[in-house]
Amino acid sequence: MQSAVMFAKAVDAQLNGRPDEAKDLYKRLLRRHPDASEVLGNLAVLVKKDGQVAIAEQMLRRAVRANPQNFSALTTLANIRLAEKHWEEAKEFNDAALAIEPHYPDAIVNNGVLLVHDNKLDEAEQQFWRAMTLDPRNTTARMNFANVRRLKKMNVEESIEMLKSIVEKQPDNALVHQMLCSSYQETMKYVKALEHAYAAVEASKAASDDALNAVATTHVVLGELEEAMAYYEKSRAINPNNVVTGTAYLFTINYDDRKTSEDVFQEYRKHAKVISKNSKIYNHEKRAKIENRRIRLAYSSPDLYTHVVSFFIDPILRNHNRSRFELVAYANVIKPDEHTMYLRRYFDKWVDVTQMNDEEMAEQIYNDGIDIVVDLAGHTFGNRLSALSMKPAPIQATYLGFGYTTGLDEIDYFIGDKNFTPTGSEPYFSEKLLQIEAPVYAYNPPRHRTPDVCEPPAMRKGYVTFGTMTRMIRLNNRLLSVWKQILDRVPGSKLRFDQKTFEDPETIERFYRRLESLGYSRDRVELTSTLEHWNGYHEFDIALDCWPHNAGTTTFEALFSGVPVISKRDRVSVGRLSDMVLSPLGLGDWVVDTEEQFVEKAVQMASDIPALAEIRQKLRPMMENSPFFDFQGRTRALEAGYMEMVRRYNEQR
Repeated sequence: MQSAVMFAKAVDAQLNGRPDEAKDLYKRLLRRHPDASEVLGNLAVLVKKDGQVAIAEQMLRRAVRANPQNFSALTTLANIRLAEKHWEEAKEFNDAALAIEPHYPDAIVNNGVLLVHDNKLDEAEQQFWRAMTLDPRNTTARMNFANVRRLKKMNVEESIEMLKSIVEKQPDNALVHQMLCSSYQETMKYVKALEHAYAAVEASKAASDDALNAVATTHVVLGELEEAMAYYEKSRAINPNNVVTGTAYLFTINYDDRKTSEDVFQEYRKHAKVISKNSKIYNHEKRAKIENRRIRLAYSSPDLYTHVVSFFIDPILRNHNRSRFELVAYANVIKPDEHTMYLRRYFDKWVDVTQMNDEEMAEQIYNDGIDIVVDLAGHTFGNRLSALSMKPAPIQATYLGFGYTTGLDEIDYFIGDKNFTPTGSEPYFSEKLLQIEAPVYAYNPPRHRTPDVCEPPAMRKGYVTFGTMTRMIRLNNRLLSVWKQILDRVPGSKLRFDQKTFEDPETIERFYRRLESLGYSRDRVELTSTLEHWNGYHEFDIALDCWPHNAGTTTFEALFSGVPVISKRDRVSVGRLSDMVLSPLGLGDWVVDTEEQFVEKAVQMASDIPALAEIRQKLRPMMENSPFFDFQGRTRALEAGYMEMVRRYNEQR
């Protein structure tokens, strides 16, 4: 058979679902023509689908050496490097392919994936749309288009339908399953999300760190901490340099009651090395002292919209001394809203960094001549710690958004107070602890949404309702077992879990079964999601706090709604959040040191309904007259901290 005929037969077999026949023909051709570039490239695609990625890569490199104009081989090489997160090399291969054939759909899709990595979602969406226009049957373009719309939080339901249509035709496509997992999480259908996460793991030819992460993150949302940690550890074993995995792992480990403070801190230090690895470091040695001018103060945050962080940072921004500070925002806000526009007016300069990669953002901060940059996110979604790891400002701090160390040497200060980060906390922070006047936070609730305080529900229901609005990840099994002891001690009492997670019937059933495995009876538990969550506090007599990671915002909300909060101190900072809130109110005795004391405090409080009614009427006025609502005082205290940072910096000039 002539080589040209054999090649045509091989291509026909490849395109029409006869891969074994195609591989056999390509191998016979290579015995005749060892350096046939197109043959090598086509065979590599088939070998790659079999999971033999390393062999496929060798063939592709041979194909490119034999014919540097083989744009198809270059594109597939780029795709392999993308899957392995070798971004720069992937870009080199893909740029070479596009230079040869700028209208090749697969290379255009690769370009879109690279743009997503660089946070340039609008440009990425255009690339995926262009690829779909050029090749309407290109499923990779379609699934990436759907995914980028999800990342932009636009038409998520439509994205799900697009992805479902693809997975019906390609049930073994791990990437589509991962995208469906993320999309179902966006719509709070977590059991369905978990199904697709496990399908992604099963579909992976070899265990994929991204597929394992999908399983882990879904278990996190469902509050199944031990399962989540196990999958994160598997993922990190495969790819210890995955920054996204590491960040999610650090977020989760704070809630793991099996870990010590030292265990947790060491994990943060390990991951900091991954974030900082190969990062450019800016040199500030030649900078002059900061004096005789306004201090250029910047805040870096993804949460400058209608987000709980805004309730704490808004009163600070509103009261900053503008004659002393020039304010700059580095806003990584994926979907800005009306509140974003409201917050913008407080800044002298607003920089949208959503479309900037880390290097570009760091360069922007450096060129803006920022004196102090304050991270407001820590290891939460949308953080830009990788940019700050390049030390673009001479003074860098973290505050408010996370509650624990970043682990980075390049962040100079963690801003705390005597209750939140008491003496003895220092060994568990990579940053210097800067203690400002307590309390460390201001709080400005959305008053247009907060209803008036009502009487305790026990007075109309005839039984005490304990409650929580915390995220499920805080609900470890040890904690739930202690809470059950309270129900056992208080006859007729009920425990109410109120959060958005319980809008999904499948999630409700799954959590009921978990509680039953711990000895709970369904008739003593209420799982609900109050549409306007502030109204949910009307149904709590007493709020129960969690450990080892205390609640944060929901503690403020409960107190402002007149609901007393019982808490237990635990590990450094995240286990001191309730101390930070309750002690300045003179309610430090509601924070105990042991599980036994926690149970006794709850039983004691539940035994006196008239006292609960009295407390309920006093709590909101106590909050309103507390230091948390002294917005100028909290701002001056924080500014004093910034001035201390500047003083120390100037001493070193």
